[in-house]
Amino acid sequence: MKMPDRLGPYETSQQERREDFLTVWRAQSPSGAAGRLYWFDVKGPEARAVFFRFRKALKALSALGVLPEGLEISAKPGQYYVFWPSCDAPSALPAKGRKVVREVGRILEALRPLGFALPDLDLRLNEDGVRVAALDPLGEHDEAEIDRLGGRFLRALPSARPGRRSHAASWVPGLLLAVLGLWLFAAGSARYLNPPEFTVPDLRGQDPRTALEAVKNMGLKVTFTMASEPDRPRDLILEQNPPPGTRVKPGRTLELVLNRPKDGRVPPLAGQPLSEAQRTLEEAGYLPGAAATGYSEEPEGTVLASAPPADAPLPQGATVRLLTSDGPAPRKTVLPELTGLTLEDARYLISVAELRLGEVRTLPSPQPEGTVLAQSPPAGVALDVGSPVVLTVAGRGEVLLPEQGFMAPPAPQKAPPETPTTGPETPPPPDLAPGERIVPIRVPLPASGTQAPVHVRLVVTDDNGERTPIDTFAQGGSTLEGSVRVMGDARFKLYLDGFLYQEWTSRAP
Repeated sequence: MKMPDRLGPYETSQQERREDFLTVWRAQSPSGAAGRLYWFDVKGPEARAVFFRFRKALKALSALGVLPEGLEISAKPGQYYVFWPSCDAPSALPAKGRKVVREVGRILEALRPLGFALPDLDLRLNEDGVRVAALDPLGEHDEAEIDRLGGRFLRALPSARPGRRSHAASWVPGLLLAVLGLWLFAAGSARYLNPPEFTVPDLRGQDPRTALEAVKNMGLKVTFTMASEPDRPRDLILEQNPPPGTRVKPGRTLELVLNRPKDGRVPPLAGQPLSEAQRTLEEAGYLPGAAATGYSEEPEGTVLASAPPADAPLPQGATVRLLTSDGPAPRKTVLPELTGLTLEDARYLISVAELRLGEVRTLPSPQPEGTVLAQSPPAGVALDVGSPVVLTVAGRGEVLLPEQGFMAPPAPQKAPPETPTTGPETPPPPDLAPGERIVPIRVPLPASGTQAPVHVRLVVTDDNGERTPIDTFAQGGSTLEGSVRVMGDARFKLYLDGFLYQEWTSRAP
Protein backbone atom coordinates (compact mmCIF):
# COMPACT_ATOMS: atom_id res chain seq x y z
CA MET A 1 0.00 0.00 0.00
CA LYS A 2 1.34 3.41 -0.95
CA MET A 3 1.83 5.59 2.12
CA PRO A 4 0.45 9.13 1.90
CA ASP A 5 2.95 11.90 2.47
CA ARG A 6 0.48 14.16 4.26
CA LEU A 7 -2.81 13.87 6.13
CA GLY A 8 -4.36 17.22 6.91
CA PRO A 9 -1.55 19.51 8.13
CA TYR A 10 0.62 16.58 9.33
CA GLU A 11 3.45 14.82 7.51
CA THR A 12 3.25 11.05 7.96
CA SER A 13 6.27 8.76 8.10
CA GLN A 14 5.15 5.28 9.22
CA GLN A 15 1.85 3.46 9.64
CA GLU A 16 1.70 1.76 13.05
CA ARG A 17 -1.81 0.34 13.05
CA ARG A 18 -4.92 -0.02 10.91
CA GLU A 19 -8.25 -1.41 12.09
CA ASP A 20 -11.55 -0.80 10.30
CA PHE A 21 -12.05 2.97 10.32
CA LEU A 22 -8.97 3.83 12.47
CA THR A 23 -5.41 4.29 11.22
CA VAL A 24 -2.51 5.29 13.49
CA TRP A 25 0.53 6.98 11.92
CA ARG A 26 3.87 8.24 13.10
CA ALA A 27 3.61 11.90 12.13
CA GLN A 28 5.06 15.37 12.52
CA SER A 29 3.09 18.55 13.18
CA PRO A 30 3.60 21.80 11.24
CA SER A 31 5.64 23.10 14.20
CA GLY A 32 7.98 20.09 13.96
CA ALA A 33 6.67 18.14 16.98
CA ALA A 34 6.73 14.34 16.59
CA GLY A 35 3.88 12.16 17.74
CA ARG A 36 1.04 9.82 16.76
CA LEU A 37 -1.79 10.76 14.40
CA TYR A 38 -5.07 8.92 15.08
CA TRP A 39 -7.01 9.26 11.79
CA PHE A 40 -10.71 8.27 11.79
CA ASP A 41 -12.59 7.47 8.58
CA VAL A 42 -16.00 8.59 9.87
CA LYS A 43 -18.56 7.31 7.36
CA GLY A 44 -20.96 5.45 9.62
CA PRO A 45 -22.56 5.57 13.06
CA GLU A 46 -20.07 3.13 14.61
CA ALA A 47 -17.05 5.20 13.60
CA ARG A 48 -18.75 8.42 14.70
CA ALA A 49 -19.62 6.94 18.12
CA VAL A 50 -16.04 5.75 18.69
CA PHE A 51 -14.58 9.12 17.71
CA PHE A 52 -16.85 11.17 19.97
CA ARG A 53 -16.33 8.75 22.89
CA PHE A 54 -12.58 9.13 22.38
CA ARG A 55 -12.90 12.92 22.23
CA LYS A 56 -14.94 12.98 25.43
CA ALA A 57 -12.28 10.86 27.16
CA LEU A 58 -9.61 13.34 26.09
CA LYS A 59 -11.65 16.21 27.48
CA ALA A 60 -11.91 14.37 30.81
CA LEU A 61 -8.15 13.81 30.86
CA SER A 62 -7.52 17.43 29.89
CA ALA A 63 -9.54 18.53 32.91
CA LEU A 64 -7.14 16.51 35.08
CA GLY A 65 -4.11 18.16 33.43
CA VAL A 66 -2.50 14.85 32.46
CA LEU A 67 -2.29 15.32 28.66
CA PRO A 68 0.89 16.52 26.90
CA GLU A 69 1.05 20.02 25.47
CA GLY A 70 0.31 20.31 21.76
CA LEU A 71 -2.41 17.65 21.61
CA GLU A 72 -4.81 18.57 18.78
CA ILE A 73 -8.38 17.36 18.13
CA SER A 74 -10.21 17.96 14.82
CA ALA A 75 -13.86 17.16 14.09
CA LYS A 76 -14.03 18.91 10.71
CA PRO A 77 -15.86 17.12 7.88
CA GLY A 78 -13.47 14.64 6.31
CA GLN A 79 -10.80 15.42 8.92
CA TYR A 80 -11.59 13.55 12.13
CA TYR A 81 -8.26 13.09 13.85
CA VAL A 82 -6.25 13.46 17.07
CA PHE A 83 -2.56 14.37 17.06
CA TRP A 84 -0.88 13.15 20.26
CA PRO A 85 2.65 14.51 20.83
CA SER A 86 5.28 12.03 21.94
CA CYS A 87 6.18 11.71 25.63
CA ASP A 88 9.71 10.51 26.39
CA ALA A 89 9.25 10.10 30.16
CA PRO A 90 9.67 6.62 31.74
CA SER A 91 6.66 4.40 32.37
CA ALA A 92 4.60 5.07 35.49
CA LEU A 93 3.92 1.35 35.95
CA PRO A 94 4.53 -0.51 38.15
CA ALA A 95 3.46 2.40 40.32
CA LYS A 96 5.76 3.27 43.21
CA GLY A 97 4.53 5.46 46.00
CA ARG A 98 1.11 6.36 47.32
CA LYS A 99 0.95 9.58 45.29
CA VAL A 100 1.51 7.82 41.96
CA VAL A 101 -1.09 5.18 42.82
CA ARG A 102 -3.65 7.88 43.62
CA GLU A 103 -2.92 9.78 40.39
CA VAL A 104 -3.41 6.62 38.33
CA GLY A 105 -6.65 5.99 40.23
CA ARG A 106 -7.92 9.49 39.39
CA ILE A 107 -7.24 8.86 35.70
CA LEU A 108 -9.05 5.51 35.75
CA GLU A 109 -12.00 7.00 37.63
CA ALA A 110 -12.35 9.77 35.02
CA LEU A 111 -12.38 7.23 32.19
CA ARG A 112 -14.63 4.67 33.92
CA PRO A 113 -17.98 6.09 32.57
CA LEU A 114 -16.63 5.87 29.02
CA GLY A 115 -15.56 2.22 29.26
CA PHE A 116 -11.77 2.66 29.21
CA ALA A 117 -9.57 0.56 31.52
CA LEU A 118 -5.93 0.38 32.62
CA PRO A 119 -4.69 -1.75 29.64
CA ASP A 120 -5.91 0.95 27.22
CA LEU A 121 -3.51 3.52 28.71
CA ASP A 122 0.17 4.29 28.24
CA LEU A 123 1.10 6.09 31.49
CA ARG A 124 4.39 7.94 31.93
CA LEU A 125 5.94 9.60 34.98
CA ASN A 126 7.84 12.88 34.79
CA GLU A 127 8.70 15.62 37.27
CA ASP A 128 5.12 16.94 37.14
CA GLY A 129 3.52 13.59 37.92
CA VAL A 130 1.68 10.95 35.91
CA ARG A 131 1.00 11.79 32.26
CA VAL A 132 -1.07 9.92 29.66
CA ALA A 133 1.14 9.20 26.64
CA ALA A 134 -1.51 7.24 24.68
CA LEU A 135 -5.07 5.93 24.88
CA ASP A 136 -6.49 3.16 22.69
CA PRO A 137 -9.61 4.62 20.99
CA LEU A 138 -11.07 1.14 20.43
CA GLY A 139 -10.74 -0.02 24.06
CA GLU A 140 -14.08 -0.79 25.73
CA HIS A 141 -14.80 -2.68 28.98
CA ASP A 142 -17.73 -3.20 31.33
CA GLU A 143 -17.79 -2.01 34.97
CA ALA A 144 -16.74 -5.34 36.42
CA GLU A 145 -13.77 -5.64 34.12
CA ILE A 146 -12.69 -2.05 34.81
CA ASP A 147 -12.71 -2.77 38.57
CA ARG A 148 -10.84 -6.03 38.09
CA LEU A 149 -8.12 -4.49 35.91
CA GLY A 150 -7.60 -1.31 37.94
CA GLY A 151 -9.06 -2.13 41.34
CA ARG A 152 -5.87 -1.44 43.28
CA PHE A 153 -5.70 2.11 41.97
CA LEU A 154 -9.42 2.80 42.22
CA ARG A 155 -9.50 1.65 45.84
CA ALA A 156 -6.63 4.00 46.66
CA LEU A 157 -8.68 7.11 45.91
CA PRO A 158 -9.34 9.33 48.96
CA SER A 159 -13.10 8.96 48.54
CA ALA A 160 -12.77 5.20 48.79
CA ARG A 161 -10.37 5.13 51.78
CA PRO A 162 -11.52 5.60 55.32
CA GLY A 163 -9.39 8.32 56.83
CA ARG A 164 -8.72 9.23 60.44
CA ARG A 165 -11.73 10.77 62.02
CA SER A 166 -12.35 12.26 65.43
CA HIS A 167 -14.41 10.40 67.94
CA ALA A 168 -17.30 12.85 67.55
CA ALA A 169 -17.25 12.61 63.73
CA SER A 170 -17.41 8.82 63.83
CA TRP A 171 -20.98 8.57 65.11
CA VAL A 172 -22.55 11.62 63.39
CA PRO A 173 -22.67 10.08 59.88
CA GLY A 174 -24.07 6.89 61.31
CA LEU A 175 -26.82 8.76 63.10
CA LEU A 176 -27.73 10.64 59.93
CA LEU A 177 -27.86 7.45 57.93
CA ALA A 178 -30.07 5.84 60.53
CA VAL A 179 -32.51 8.76 60.42
CA LEU A 180 -32.50 8.65 56.60
CA GLY A 181 -33.16 4.94 56.63
CA LEU A 182 -36.09 5.33 59.03
CA TRP A 183 -37.52 8.04 56.80
CA LEU A 184 -37.23 5.93 53.71
CA PHE A 185 -38.75 2.98 55.48
CA ALA A 186 -41.60 5.11 56.72
CA ALA A 187 -42.22 6.48 53.23
CA GLY A 188 -42.32 2.95 51.90
CA SER A 189 -40.88 4.07 48.63
CA ALA A 190 -39.54 1.03 46.91
CA ARG A 191 -38.70 3.24 43.98
CA TYR A 192 -35.77 4.81 45.84
CA LEU A 193 -34.61 1.58 47.40
CA ASN A 194 -34.75 -0.32 44.10
CA PRO A 195 -34.64 2.23 41.26
CA PRO A 196 -36.08 0.92 38.00
CA GLU A 197 -33.96 0.34 34.91
CA PHE A 198 -34.76 1.78 31.50
CA THR A 199 -33.67 0.87 27.99
CA VAL A 200 -32.10 3.78 26.14
CA PRO A 201 -34.01 4.35 22.87
CA ASP A 202 -32.39 5.09 19.53
CA LEU A 203 -32.37 8.88 19.31
CA ARG A 204 -30.10 9.25 16.27
CA GLY A 205 -31.64 11.20 13.42
CA GLN A 206 -34.11 12.99 15.72
CA ASP A 207 -34.29 16.62 16.75
CA PRO A 208 -33.53 17.63 20.38
CA ARG A 209 -37.18 18.28 21.30
CA THR A 210 -38.29 14.81 20.21
CA ALA A 211 -35.31 13.17 21.95
CA LEU A 212 -35.97 14.94 25.26
CA GLU A 213 -39.63 13.98 25.09
CA ALA A 214 -38.63 10.33 24.61
CA VAL A 215 -36.45 10.20 27.78
CA LYS A 216 -38.17 12.73 30.04
CA ASN A 217 -39.54 10.02 32.41
CA MET A 218 -36.25 8.14 32.76
CA GLY A 219 -34.53 10.56 35.14
CA LEU A 220 -31.44 10.82 32.92
CA LYS A 221 -29.03 13.74 32.85
CA VAL A 222 -29.03 14.81 29.21
CA THR A 223 -26.01 16.70 27.90
CA PHE A 224 -25.36 17.94 24.36
CA THR A 225 -22.07 17.88 22.47
CA MET A 226 -21.73 19.80 19.21
CA ALA A 227 -20.35 18.40 15.96
CA SER A 228 -20.17 19.71 12.40
CA GLU A 229 -21.56 17.65 9.51
CA PRO A 230 -22.38 20.14 6.69
CA ASP A 231 -24.01 17.50 4.49
CA ARG A 232 -26.62 16.63 7.16
CA PRO A 233 -29.51 18.73 8.57
CA ARG A 234 -28.83 21.22 11.31
CA ASP A 235 -29.83 20.25 14.91
CA LEU A 236 -29.97 16.57 13.97
CA ILE A 237 -28.74 14.10 16.60
CA LEU A 238 -25.75 12.34 15.05
CA GLU A 239 -24.73 10.00 17.88
CA GLN A 240 -25.51 9.13 21.48
CA ASN A 241 -23.74 7.67 24.49
CA PRO A 242 -24.78 5.21 25.96
CA PRO A 243 -25.76 3.57 22.64
CA PRO A 244 -29.33 2.44 21.90
CA GLY A 245 -30.47 -0.62 23.84
CA THR A 246 -28.31 0.03 26.92
CA ARG A 247 -29.99 -0.61 30.30
CA VAL A 248 -29.56 2.44 32.57
CA LYS A 249 -30.84 3.68 35.92
CA PRO A 250 -32.08 7.17 36.77
CA GLY A 251 -29.28 9.68 37.24
CA ARG A 252 -27.14 8.26 34.44
CA THR A 253 -25.74 10.81 31.99
CA LEU A 254 -26.99 10.60 28.40
CA GLU A 255 -24.76 12.44 25.92
CA LEU A 256 -26.29 13.48 22.60
CA VAL A 257 -24.09 14.67 19.71
CA LEU A 258 -25.94 17.52 17.97
CA ASN A 259 -25.17 18.61 14.42
CA ARG A 260 -24.23 22.30 14.29
CA PRO A 261 -22.42 22.89 10.99
CA LYS A 262 -19.81 25.59 11.42
CA ASP A 263 -19.85 28.59 9.12
CA GLY A 264 -16.30 29.56 8.36
CA ARG A 265 -14.75 31.99 5.93
CA VAL A 266 -12.91 31.19 2.74
CA PRO A 267 -9.18 31.69 3.40
CA PRO A 268 -7.18 34.05 1.14
CA LEU A 269 -5.57 31.91 -1.57
CA ALA A 270 -4.43 34.36 -4.26
CA GLY A 271 -0.70 34.14 -4.96
CA GLN A 272 -0.31 30.59 -3.62
CA PRO A 273 0.73 27.61 -5.78
CA LEU A 274 -2.22 25.37 -6.63
CA SER A 275 -1.09 22.47 -4.41
CA GLU A 276 -0.56 24.77 -1.42
CA ALA A 277 -3.97 26.43 -1.92
CA GLN A 278 -5.70 23.05 -2.04
CA ARG A 279 -3.99 22.03 1.20
CA THR A 280 -5.04 25.34 2.82
CA LEU A 281 -8.67 24.68 1.85
CA GLU A 282 -8.59 21.15 3.27
CA GLU A 283 -7.14 22.38 6.56
CA ALA A 284 -9.91 24.99 6.75
CA GLY A 285 -12.57 22.29 6.27
CA TYR A 286 -13.40 22.96 2.61
CA LEU A 287 -13.26 20.79 -0.51
CA PRO A 288 -11.09 22.03 -3.43
CA GLY A 289 -13.14 22.12 -6.63
CA ALA A 290 -12.09 21.95 -10.26
CA ALA A 291 -9.47 24.56 -11.17
CA ALA A 292 -10.01 26.81 -14.20
CA THR A 293 -7.10 28.52 -15.94
CA GLY A 294 -6.49 31.89 -17.59
CA TYR A 295 -3.64 33.99 -18.92
CA SER A 296 -1.89 36.19 -16.38
CA GLU A 297 1.45 37.79 -15.64
CA GLU A 298 1.67 35.52 -12.57
CA PRO A 299 3.76 32.33 -12.89
CA GLU A 300 1.98 29.30 -14.30
CA GLY A 301 0.04 27.34 -11.65
CA THR A 302 -0.40 30.34 -9.31
CA VAL A 303 -3.90 30.86 -7.86
CA LEU A 304 -5.46 34.09 -9.13
CA ALA A 305 -8.86 33.98 -7.39
CA SER A 306 -11.39 31.69 -5.74
CA ALA A 307 -15.15 31.29 -5.94
CA PRO A 308 -16.50 32.20 -3.41
CA PRO A 309 -13.89 34.92 -2.89
CA ALA A 310 -11.59 35.24 0.11
CA ASP A 311 -13.26 36.03 3.47
CA ALA A 312 -16.72 35.11 2.13
CA PRO A 313 -18.82 33.19 4.73
CA LEU A 314 -19.22 29.55 3.72
CA PRO A 315 -20.30 26.40 5.62
CA GLN A 316 -17.46 23.98 6.22
CA GLY A 317 -17.50 21.04 3.86
CA ALA A 318 -18.56 23.18 0.88
CA THR A 319 -16.62 23.25 -2.39
CA VAL A 320 -14.36 26.16 -3.35
CA ARG A 321 -13.36 26.54 -7.01
CA LEU A 322 -10.02 28.04 -8.00
CA LEU A 323 -8.74 30.07 -10.95
CA THR A 324 -5.05 29.54 -11.73
CA SER A 325 -2.61 31.23 -14.08
CA ASP A 326 -1.59 29.78 -17.44
CA GLY A 327 1.25 32.28 -17.61
CA PRO A 328 1.43 35.37 -19.85
CA ALA A 329 -0.80 35.34 -22.95
CA PRO A 330 1.09 34.68 -26.22
CA ARG A 331 1.79 37.83 -28.28
CA LYS A 332 0.11 38.23 -31.68
CA THR A 333 1.60 39.20 -35.06
CA VAL A 334 0.20 39.60 -38.59
CA LEU A 335 1.36 37.41 -41.50
CA PRO A 336 2.40 39.60 -44.49
CA GLU A 337 1.77 38.91 -48.18
CA LEU A 338 4.50 36.56 -49.44
CA THR A 339 3.30 35.33 -52.86
CA GLY A 340 5.45 36.46 -55.76
CA LEU A 341 8.53 36.89 -53.56
CA THR A 342 11.62 34.75 -53.66
CA LEU A 343 11.99 32.13 -50.96
CA GLU A 344 14.81 34.11 -49.32
CA ASP A 345 12.77 37.33 -49.23
CA ALA A 346 9.81 35.44 -47.81
CA ARG A 347 12.02 33.84 -45.18
CA TYR A 348 13.27 37.29 -44.12
CA LEU A 349 9.75 38.74 -43.80
CA ILE A 350 8.65 35.70 -41.78
CA SER A 351 11.48 36.25 -39.28
CA VAL A 352 10.70 39.99 -39.06
CA ALA A 353 7.08 39.09 -38.22
CA GLU A 354 8.42 36.82 -35.38
CA LEU A 355 7.07 33.74 -37.10
CA ARG A 356 8.95 30.66 -38.26
CA LEU A 357 9.19 28.97 -41.63
CA GLY A 358 7.44 25.61 -41.62
CA GLU A 359 7.14 23.14 -44.49
CA VAL A 360 8.26 24.29 -47.95
CA ARG A 361 6.46 22.51 -50.79
CA THR A 362 7.74 22.56 -54.36
CA LEU A 363 5.40 22.65 -57.37
CA PRO A 364 6.58 22.60 -61.00
CA SER A 365 5.84 25.96 -62.57
CA PRO A 366 7.00 28.19 -65.41
CA GLN A 367 7.62 30.85 -62.74
CA PRO A 368 11.25 31.41 -61.76
CA GLU A 369 12.51 28.68 -59.50
CA GLY A 370 12.04 29.55 -55.82
CA THR A 371 9.16 31.97 -56.38
CA VAL A 372 6.48 31.75 -53.69
CA LEU A 373 3.27 30.53 -55.35
CA ALA A 374 1.08 30.16 -52.23
CA GLN A 375 1.20 30.56 -48.46
CA SER A 376 -0.70 29.06 -45.54
CA PRO A 377 -2.18 30.74 -43.53
CA PRO A 378 -3.12 33.50 -45.98
CA ALA A 379 -1.82 37.06 -45.67
CA GLY A 380 -3.40 39.32 -43.05
CA VAL A 381 -4.14 36.58 -40.49
CA ALA A 382 -3.20 37.32 -36.85
CA LEU A 383 -1.01 34.52 -35.45
CA ASP A 384 0.69 33.72 -32.16
CA VAL A 385 4.34 34.70 -32.17
CA GLY A 386 6.41 31.69 -33.23
CA SER A 387 3.67 30.05 -35.32
CA PRO A 388 4.78 28.13 -38.46
CA VAL A 389 4.09 29.32 -42.04
CA VAL A 390 3.83 26.81 -44.91
CA LEU A 391 5.01 27.97 -48.37
CA THR A 392 4.56 26.54 -51.87
CA VAL A 393 7.37 27.59 -54.22
CA ALA A 394 8.03 27.09 -57.91
CA GLY A 395 10.32 24.28 -58.92
CA ARG A 396 12.06 23.34 -62.12
CA GLY A 397 9.89 21.06 -64.29
CA GLU A 398 11.02 18.85 -67.15
CA VAL A 399 8.67 17.69 -69.94
CA LEU A 400 9.51 15.05 -72.53
CA LEU A 401 7.74 16.13 -75.69
CA PRO A 402 6.86 13.59 -78.33
CA GLU A 403 8.25 13.85 -81.83
CA GLN A 404 6.00 16.24 -83.69
CA GLY A 405 4.96 15.67 -87.27
CA PHE A 406 2.35 14.29 -89.55
CA MET A 407 0.87 10.92 -88.75
CA ALA A 408 -0.76 9.67 -91.96
CA PRO A 409 -3.61 7.24 -91.75
CA PRO A 410 -2.65 3.65 -92.52
CA ALA A 411 -2.66 2.67 -96.24
CA PRO A 412 -5.61 0.57 -97.30
CA GLN A 413 -4.82 -3.11 -97.63
CA LYS A 414 -6.53 -5.87 -99.51
CA ALA A 415 -8.94 -7.59 -97.22
CA PRO A 416 -8.22 -11.28 -96.71
CA PRO A 417 -10.95 -13.74 -97.45
CA GLU A 418 -13.49 -13.92 -94.72
CA THR A 419 -13.11 -16.83 -92.42
CA PRO A 420 -15.32 -17.75 -89.51
CA THR A 421 -14.02 -16.24 -86.29
CA THR A 422 -15.22 -15.89 -82.73
CA GLY A 423 -12.89 -13.04 -81.71
CA PRO A 424 -13.77 -9.31 -81.70
CA GLU A 425 -13.52 -7.35 -84.93
CA THR A 426 -10.72 -4.77 -85.23
CA PRO A 427 -12.22 -1.24 -85.31
CA PRO A 428 -11.48 0.76 -88.48
CA PRO A 429 -9.07 3.70 -88.29
CA PRO A 430 -10.69 7.06 -87.52
CA ASP A 431 -11.90 9.09 -90.48
CA LEU A 432 -9.87 12.29 -90.92
CA ALA A 433 -11.19 15.35 -92.67
CA PRO A 434 -8.97 16.99 -95.23
CA GLY A 435 -6.14 18.79 -93.39
CA GLU A 436 -6.71 16.94 -90.12
CA ARG A 437 -4.01 14.97 -88.39
CA ILE A 438 -3.45 13.12 -85.11
CA VAL A 439 -0.82 14.41 -82.65
CA PRO A 440 0.33 11.86 -80.03
CA ILE A 441 0.71 13.07 -76.40
CA ARG A 442 3.13 11.49 -73.93
CA VAL A 443 4.13 13.71 -71.00
CA PRO A 444 5.77 12.39 -67.74
CA LEU A 445 4.23 14.32 -64.83
CA PRO A 446 6.57 15.52 -62.08
CA ALA A 447 6.31 14.05 -58.59
CA SER A 448 4.23 16.37 -56.40
CA GLY A 449 5.81 15.37 -53.08
CA THR A 450 2.38 14.55 -51.61
CA GLN A 451 -0.19 11.81 -52.01
CA ALA A 452 -2.77 14.25 -53.41
CA PRO A 453 -3.57 13.87 -57.15
CA VAL A 454 -2.56 16.61 -59.61
CA HIS A 455 -5.19 18.47 -61.65
CA VAL A 456 -4.10 18.10 -65.32
CA ARG A 457 -5.63 20.28 -68.04
CA LEU A 458 -4.49 20.38 -71.71
CA VAL A 459 -5.70 23.33 -73.82
CA VAL A 460 -5.31 23.11 -77.65
CA THR A 461 -5.66 26.03 -80.08
CA ASP A 462 -5.76 25.27 -83.87
CA ASP A 463 -7.75 26.21 -86.98
CA ASN A 464 -10.88 24.82 -85.33
CA GLY A 465 -10.47 27.17 -82.33
CA GLU A 466 -9.63 26.54 -78.64
CA ARG A 467 -10.74 23.47 -76.75
CA THR A 468 -9.73 21.33 -73.78
CA PRO A 469 -9.41 17.70 -74.84
CA ILE A 470 -7.88 16.61 -71.49
CA ASP A 471 -9.22 17.78 -68.10
CA THR A 472 -8.57 15.18 -65.41
CA PHE A 473 -6.64 14.28 -62.25
CA ALA A 474 -3.48 12.16 -62.28
CA GLN A 475 -0.99 10.98 -59.70
CA GLY A 476 2.27 12.90 -59.55
CA GLY A 477 5.09 10.91 -61.17
CA SER A 478 2.78 9.15 -63.66
CA THR A 479 2.80 9.64 -67.46
CA LEU A 480 0.06 11.42 -69.40
CA GLU A 481 -0.53 9.54 -72.66
CA GLY A 482 -3.04 9.95 -75.47
CA SER A 483 -3.62 11.58 -78.84
CA VAL A 484 -5.33 14.75 -80.04
CA ARG A 485 -6.95 15.40 -83.45
CA VAL A 486 -5.93 18.87 -84.75
CA MET A 487 -6.44 20.99 -87.87
CA GLY A 488 -3.46 22.94 -89.17
CA ASP A 489 -0.92 24.41 -86.81
CA ALA A 490 -1.74 23.59 -83.15
CA ARG A 491 -0.56 25.22 -79.94
CA PHE A 492 -0.65 23.14 -76.71
CA LYS A 493 -0.75 24.50 -73.12
CA LEU A 494 -0.42 22.06 -70.21
CA TYR A 495 -1.67 23.26 -66.77
CA LEU A 496 -0.90 21.48 -63.49
CA ASP A 497 -3.07 22.50 -60.51
CA GLY A 498 -3.97 25.72 -62.31
CA PHE A 499 -0.38 26.76 -63.07
CA LEU A 500 0.96 26.82 -66.61
CA TYR A 501 3.51 24.04 -66.64
CA GLN A 502 4.53 23.79 -70.33
CA GLU A 503 3.49 25.00 -73.80
CA TRP A 504 4.57 23.94 -77.29
CA THR A 505 3.52 24.18 -80.96
CA SER A 506 2.92 21.39 -83.46
CA ARG A 507 3.04 22.72 -87.03
CA ALA A 508 1.24 21.16 -89.96
CA PRO A 509 3.47 19.48 -92.55
